[in-house]
Parts: sequence; structure tokens; C-alpha cells
Amino acid sequence: MNKTFKEVLLFSGVPLGILLMICLAGGEAIIGAGILMLLVAGAYFIIGLVMLIASNTHMGKVLLLCSGIILLVGFSTCGLIMSGMSGMRFN
Repeated sequence: MNKTFKEVLLFSGVPLGILLMICLAGGEAIIGAGILMLLVAGAYFIIGLVMLIASNTHMGKVLLLCSGIILLVGFSTCGLIMSGMSGMRFN
């Protein structure tokens, strides 16, 4: 495995693993996981852009790619879980 692939797995796999474990708790934790996922992906995107501008192109590209992966996988997973919760009531 090359360096880029290892860094993409690290920077996207760890947050996704944590967020998906939070989603398994159910209830209101899913909404919190979605908000946390949005913050992490946004931070990766902004930091990636700053790194691209500051000529650290390798890490900037990795962080931009990871933000896209987190948005794609995280939102689709949390969205599927939340669509199955339509009949649940939060007290």
C-alpha cells in the first residue's frame, strides 16, 4: 500500500468507525453523530484547502478526499438508520 492510501484510510476510517459506533447506540445519539460528522468533514475540508494554498499539496489532497468519503459514507449510513426510526418517539 502506498503512503496516500494509508493516510486516506487513517483519516477517514477512524472518524467513520467512531461515528458508526455512536450510531449503534440508537436514539438521540444518531443525531449527535450526524452533527459531529458534519463538523469533522467541514474541518477536514477547510484544513485541506488551507494546506493546498500553503503548498502542502499531498496532505491537502488527502484531507479533501477524506472529507468527501466521510460525507458520502457517513450521511448515507446515518440517513438509512434515521429513516428506519420514523415510528420511534424520543422522550
